[in-house]
Amino acid sequence: MRRALGIVIILLLAITLLPACGGGSTPPAYTGFMQAAEGQWVEYVISSAGEEYHQKMENIGQDTVDGKTCIGFEMTMAMPQQGETIVQMWTDAATHQPVKYVMKTGGQVICMAVSQSPYGPPETGTPGSYDPNLPNISYGTYTTPTGKTVNVAKFAISGGESWVSSQVPFGMVKVVASGTTTMSLYDFGTSGAQRDISKAEMENCMQMPGY
Repeated sequence: MRRALGIVIILLLAITLLPACGGGSTPPAYTGFMQAAEGQWVEYVISSAGEEYHQKMENIGQDTVDGKTCIGFEMTMAMPQQGETIVQMWTDAATHQPVKYVMKTGGQVICMAVSQSPYGPPETGTPGSYDPNLPNISYGTYTTPTGKTVNVAKFAISGGESWVSSQVPFGMVKVVASGTTTMSLYDFGTSGAQRDISKAEMENCMQMPGY
């Protein structure tokens, strides 16, 4: 009897420890967007008007801008025949409202009117449209061209589908519109973001008509 009881106890312990000792683990399910933090970055392939280009978004951390504590983001676009353009965006750390945008192109840093800018910072929280508790969400996985695989949640949008992940900074993974992939994740990381427009360049940006 005592021997039988001992065998049962050993089996129960083995079952309890199996997930920790087994080979490979399942990536976490979708629970909403990852909390924003300095150093995070994502790189996408954007398809537009028959052309493709890479777009990188980086969280460059906090700084004081126009007397306010802000969180900064840089978006780098490498567009065909137009070269590289960098847009630096600063939002109030407390209210998340835009404070200052500048753009670097052709070696010059230009001041941008926030209200007229076609660009905006990434989501730093989970938008209501991507709430993990919404009905009719489908799930799957996505592997980047660089070999990183993440779990994704797929949300139906007007005329298409958006894929998002809790394992990717800023959440977005893929957008499909009218059967065509318009944005897809190329690579990402939770550290390593670098600031390309210096504080001095940002503070001394050029004022130009139309910006």
